[in-house]
Amino acid sequence: MPGLIKLARKPNPFCKLPENLDSPVWRYMDFAKFNSLLKEKALYLCRADRLQDRFEGTYSRHQVITMEDWFEKINENYMSDIERENRRKDRLRTYLSCWCMNDWDLDLMWKGYVRNPPGVAIKSSVRRLKEICDNAVSHWPIDISLVNYFDHAGGENINYFGTPTTFIYKDMHFRLDNEIRIIHYPNISEPTPNHILLPVNLRELIECVVFQPKVIENSVKSVREALNKAGLEEIPVLASRDDRELIE
Repeated sequence: MPGLIKLARKPNPFCKLPENLDSPVWRYMDFAKFNSLLKEKALYLCRADRLQDRFEGTYSRHQVITMEDWFEKINENYMSDIERENRRKDRLRTYLSCWCMNDWDLDLMWKGYVRNPPGVAIKSSVRRLKEICDNAVSHWPIDISLVNYFDHAGGENINYFGTPTTFIYKDMHFRLDNEIRIIHYPNISEPTPNHILLPVNLRELIECVVFQPKVIENSVKSVREALNKAGLEEIPVLASRDDRELIE
């Protein structure tokens, strides 16, 4: 239509992506979560305070103490309470979908993120996730960013420039995840929901589905049937590299 203006998402300048937007990303899950993804046709965005890392979205203790000492020095002690409350609210109003960026599925990730085997991994790409964010107008503000790893326990400082910048940092303990994450931070009041569903076109999200190593034949059949039922017959279903035939 003449005169129609297409909205463009304005990424947060501190959210960075890899140079190669076609870099593969992986989301590991058990069958229950996989079936939920197909049923809801939506990504599950978990509230930040409910993630595995209980320090999600927080500063190091050293940084907090340094900041509060500074407020005391300039006779602005009330700012410590304001900052503390802002951090609490940020964790209750920020929602994340976390993906591992790697060329292959990894044994370490299977063991760490599939708690109720057997499971699958959704293979996608940075470009696909970015386009989901660009098109999710009803869920703006939303960003996608690589995670920066820092020495939280050792007292390293991070740069804070408002939401969502604390959520692009994680402790070095998680650096092997090589994570990229979707970050949604709606302006909502408490009590906030435990999660938010981000509608997606599954064909545009999923490049292929990979099975957890040593999966049984019945599980393979059930996943293929679930994809077919969802109208995704063309999505490839592959074995993990651990299950490929050994060439001697």
